[in-house]
Amino acid sequence: MEQKGTLKYRKLQRTPQSGENAGKKKWYATAVTDREVDFEGFVSHISDHGSPYSRGTIHGVLMDALDHLQELILDGKSVRLSDLGLFSIGMTSKAEDTKEKVTAASVEGVHLIVRNTKSWSNSELRKKCKIQEYGGYTGTDEGSGTTGGTSGGTGQGGDTSQGGSGTTGGGTQPGGSQEGGDGLE
Repeated sequence: MEQKGTLKYRKLQRTPQSGENAGKKKWYATAVTDREVDFEGFVSHISDHGSPYSRGTIHGVLMDALDHLQELILDGKSVRLSDLGLFSIGMTSKAEDTKEKVTAASVEGVHLIVRNTKSWSNSELRKKCKIQEYGGYTGTDEGSGTTGGTSGGTGQGGDTSQGGSGTTGGGTQPGGSQEGGDGLE
């Protein structure tokens, strides 16, 4: 399969709080995003790479799609965007002692959930990219060691998982429920 990108990583020392490595300092590779493409840059990328549509048309369609996606998700619907993923909303809440005490006031926050699909599964994405180290930078979870990129948390199996920007890609929500996509493979 053709590789389409290069995923960069940074070495990061963390101390997991659970799992077989709980309390032990271990080193992990964590994904680095070394630059951000904004919405207009994304629109230009689509337009400049063989699209028959103008930048204005692409911009308008994507803006409408985002508005409608948010509207449907906030109405409690899950939206599957072809092979990209299944988008839905999740919530976190505080624990209550009895069922009767659980009310709307118990909800502490809402978040976007994106579950990947077969062609966007973690194992398929791994096949499509080359992995290379991002410079020689090292950091720890005890200092200010993650500027210039994203940092990952540790999973119970000792691997790292990525999150951020309000999305969940897997992880334990309060109350112990699992939400999100596959674990790293």
